[in-house]
Amino acid sequence: MRICSIDSTLNEELPAKQIAKLIDPDIAKVEINIVKKKVGTIGLDRKTLEKSHVLFITLPKKKLTQEMYIELISYVDIGGTLILTLPSPPWEDLGRFFEEMINELGITFQPNYVYGLPKIPSNTRLIGAKLTITKTHVIDYNENKDFLKENGIKKYIPLALMDKKPVILAGYKRRGKFVIISSPEIFSDINSDFLNRLVLLSSQKIDYLLSEKIKRYNIGKSNFGLQLQHGSLQSYLLSLYHYNFMFLQKEVEYTSKEDLTESIYKVLLKQKVISDLPSKQEIFNTIEKIKIK
Repeated sequence: MRICSIDSTLNEELPAKQIAKLIDPDIAKVEINIVKKKVGTIGLDRKTLEKSHVLFITLPKKKLTQEMYIELISYVDIGGTLILTLPSPPWEDLGRFFEEMINELGITFQPNYVYGLPKIPSNTRLIGAKLTITKTHVIDYNENKDFLKENGIKKYIPLALMDKKPVILAGYKRRGKFVIISSPEIFSDINSDFLNRLVLLSSQKIDYLLSEKIKRYNIGKSNFGLQLQHGSLQSYLLSLYHYNFMFLQKEVEYTSKEDLTESIYKVLLKQKVISDLPSKQEIFNTIEKIKIK
């Protein structure tokens, strides 16, 4: 069983137990571990980090020491996933080494709040997740090629957008990943679904991005085709084509092949084309060719 650790040693504003209640071990496929400071240790020591596949640090209030900074960066670099929720800036109270860590990750917050409801990009495996945040900060990130190369950052991936700008951002750094969250509202009951999916993908080391190379299947002998790509849990991204033209792309919740067949058939009935439409049986037979998790 993979370990999801929730830190409580940096005097976090949000209790670790509150976060733990939002993560269902059966859905996220992890064992929850709350990190507590022990006498003679720094809490987030190497032994603790080495056994943690995912690590939550949420609204820290205690200054980061040089030793912690080195250990946390090393944790990401060797393959861990750090999920870091930050308070509103400025962050001077968190100390020099916290600032150095944030600089190495290449992120900053825009100072003013943005308001609204976030959108999950359709190219990520978090499609279908329920997410409600009303007040947050836009996250800026450093795309300078020399900076990225020096710090081993391969790419940044927006996981949630508000006004088309990232408010939850993932980064791939050497062998590991980090996720920056700009609002504590993420830890409300309504966002449990999003958090479970995020932990599941992170602990299993699954790419947050959907693949750009996904097979397209012709539906029977018709001129229609479909692609179906798994996001997380029961959510899939469905793309329908007429010849090479994609006329529909949407997230679907998979329940059964029969229900998916019916849904696709209803969409095709609305298409005004000269060529014959595929039958329900042809749609069903095409779906059967696809590996559905």
